Amino acid sequence: MGEVPDLVPDASKGNWLTQIRILPRWQGVLAALPLGLALICGLIGGLIGVLGAVVNLKIARTALAPTLKVLAMTGVILGAVIAFFLIAAVLVGF
Repeated sequence: MGEVPDLVPDASKGNWLTQIRILPRWQGVLAALPLGLALICGLIGGLIGVLGAVVNLKIARTALAPTLKVLAMTGVILGAVIAFFLIAAVLVGF
């Protein structure tokens, strides 16, 4: 199995979008998927999406089995979407 890339943020490694690009493709897609909330849902969706992407990056660099990583990262994505809809419902007033 390949080595897990070091995702520690520092100036020489670039920003967190660069860190997503150096992941294996399936991990990069799952890590970046919450950012779709920013494109679709504006500021609140963007904040929740960035938080979900950061959590997925942390999961991607753990030593979990790939199946557990997929399940955990998918759970974060679903949690971000549910959190957005709950916040939107509260702000709209149902």
